[in-house]
Amino acid sequence: MNLVVDANLVVSLVLPLPYSDLAREKLLEWKHLGKTVLAPTLLEYEVVSVLRKAITIGAMDAQLAQSSLDQILRLNIRVIPPTNSLHLDALTWAERLRQAKAYDAQYLALAASLGLPLWTADRRLANRAAEIGVNWVHCID
Repeated sequence: MNLVVDANLVVSLVLPLPYSDLAREKLLEWKHLGKTVLAPTLLEYEVVSVLRKAITIGAMDAQLAQSSLDQILRLNIRVIPPTNSLHLDALTWAERLRQAKAYDAQYLALAASLGLPLWTADRRLANRAAEIGVNWVHCID
């Protein structure tokens, strides 16, 4: 079975975060099992934004950010372009999650539309999804 990932999980592959090793292990496991990893196009924008923020706070320099971006793009995550239907679903998911922004909801909308699990490193998102009865959002920790 394929799966959807969010930016929180993906950036942990290149930034030293408490769950980075676990994220790398999961990615290797998925590749070994032949799973296709998918994400909405939003993933790429969020990754670039996080890398830029890492530069501005001194966590990495521009060259390392570029290298990190190249590394992420080589993961061959299948990026799914948005559709009107996915955007509308994201609005609904954001409402269900009681979120003012619909970024996380884009990932849920894609996973739900494809009937796939969503993997995240965002414990709050996973907990909130569980609270509303969604059992296919998984946190890597």
